[in-house]
Amino acid sequence: MLICGIDEARRGPIISVMVMCGAFIEEDNLPKLVALGPKDSKLMTASEREHLYPKLLSVLKYHKIIIMQPNEIDKAVHGHDGLNLNRLEAHKQADILNEFNPDKAIIDCPSNNIKSYGIILKKLLKNKKIELILEHNAERYPLVAAASIIAKVTGDREIENLKKQIGIDFGSGYMSDPKTVDFLKNNFEKYPELFRKSWFPYQELVNKKFQKSLSDFTQFLKEEQKHESHTLEDLKKLEDFGYHFEKPKSGHELAIMKGPATVILYKNGKLLVQGKEEAKKNVMKLLGG
Repeated sequence: MLICGIDEARRGPIISVMVMCGAFIEEDNLPKLVALGPKDSKLMTASEREHLYPKLLSVLKYHKIIIMQPNEIDKAVHGHDGLNLNRLEAHKQADILNEFNPDKAIIDCPSNNIKSYGIILKKLLKNKKIELILEHNAERYPLVAAASIIAKVTGDREIENLKKQIGIDFGSGYMSDPKTVDFLKNNFEKYPELFRKSWFPYQELVNKKFQKSLSDFTQFLKEEQKHESHTLEDLKKLEDFGYHFEKPKSGHELAIMKGPATVILYKNGKLLVQGKEEAKKNVMKLLGG
């Protein structure tokens, strides 16, 4: 009899992937697995998991890893293709079971409603005769614990690779980690592909930025209303008073005039007058500003 245990790791963090593992073993080899003493990966240290990882692989017949990127998770959370996070997991579990077709599968159920989740999963299976055992905290089964450890080790390695790629230690990726919180605040725009944008902390930062941009724009409009817009025709009036045109120095400038004062006309109609106070006042009088 071929038995499968399925569990996931990194369901909750705001950074990077979620990992699912299907661990397969022949029933006769279960004692070898039990002898290794696998337990829920959350109850083990990183070094303990890494130590056990190759030993688990040596006694399993197969194992299957599925990695879900942040954008795939976000689509599910937002209801893309009729999914939510639980349904996404159900689809991935079905993919694993349909590929290897075990006789029995023990699955750590992500949903509070185990019965409803079981119905959804069964509909996705090609072989409806697979015996399904769905439980919360299913890591009490050694095979599910093995899947938990393999998924966790894979996820942790993904995180360490990411840190090396960007050259920043952002911690665990969970919002309970101060390093992660700081990284999110300072880099949510620089590395958007790393984050689960459907998670509340990310959305909160984006909303705050939007509100600030909106406030800044409103203030900009108020300031604009205080100034009259000027044109090149206005500046030509100054030629009668010893001013001459010079070449603009930036893409924002429409014209520059030099004389007793320096007058810069910007493309948005704003005017900047630089020089002695008396010369500046004279320019503004001439231009009606």
